Amino acid sequence: MKTAPRVFKQWALLAIVFGATAALTAGAQTTTAPATKPVATSNAMSKLIAQYSPWAGSRENATSLVQGLNTGSSVTLNAAGGGTASTFTPASSKLGVGEVGIALSLAKASLAQQGITNPTPAQLSAALNGGVITSSTSTTSVAGVLTQRQEGSGWGQIAQSLGVKLGSVVSASKTDKSKAGAERTARQSKAESSQKSEYANHSGGSASGRSGHGGGGGGGGGSKK
Repeated sequence: MKTAPRVFKQWALLAIVFGATAALTAGAQTTTAPATKPVATSNAMSKLIAQYSPWAGSRENATSLVQGLNTGSSVTLNAAGGGTASTFTPASSKLGVGEVGIALSLAKASLAQQGITNPTPAQLSAALNGGVITSSTSTTSVAGVLTQRQEGSGWGQIAQSLGVKLGSVVSASKTDKSKAGAERTARQSKAESSQKSEYANHSGGSASGRSGHGGGGGGGGGSKK
């Protein structure tokens, strides 16, 4: 009669041990998902971002465009002055950095043909993915640079469909890039020159003060004589 309770207690103890072990195992298997790492920006991508920042409306918009086209991820474009933003996923697959530059240069050329040099987020989205582009003078339906690319068209064919030459568009893009670089260099040189001028003026004023102070001291010595 005493054996049954003892066996029961042993089984109960084993159940508790196994339950604790199972809980520990489940806890060990549960891992926290790693935090999403920000997209690394290469030197070439940084140059593209700087080049297209004025056209895209801001550096943030250009960054989203370049990284989105490169990784095939969602692109978010914010409008200046609190206007309507636009979010879209590139119609094409992932593009190399060089292809990103070509795609943006063709989209820019497509919009320029309609007299649009400072596009809204909606106009940018349509030029890339296709849709209706509305300007102050017209409303035009476009196939979209990335959509044509995804459908198998080469960059030269896409340029031809826009009525432009790929080489000319890319060359113009590089020229704009060079101008942007020259403007940045000029601004930096101007800032450095201004700093040097301020330093020289400050140094000259200090030297003049020291000279006047020395002259006064010399005059005092003469009066003692």
